[in-house]
Order: sequence, then C-alpha cells, then structure tokens
Amino acid sequence: MPTCKDCKFYEAIDETKGNCFGHEVDADMDVENCPAKAFQPR
Repeated sequence: MPTCKDCKFYEAIDETKGNCFGHEVDADMDVENCPAKAFQPR
C-alpha cells in the first residue's frame, strides 16, 4: 500500500516526517488519509 512518502508532492523533513501542501505529515501515513485526489505517485 502506498504511503505519503511515495507521493510526488511529499518533501521530506526528516526520516519520519515530511511536508505535503504546507502540512506536516507522517512519512508512513496511509494514502487513504490524504486529502481527496492529492496523492500522485512519483
């Protein structure tokens, strides 16, 4: 299952956190928790 770190909009902050559209998210958060249609594979 893809996670936030697999999204092209994800920018890593460190090993466990990243930035997505100005929001801090967990790198391993399931894409089902991302905003609708925000996930784009790299």
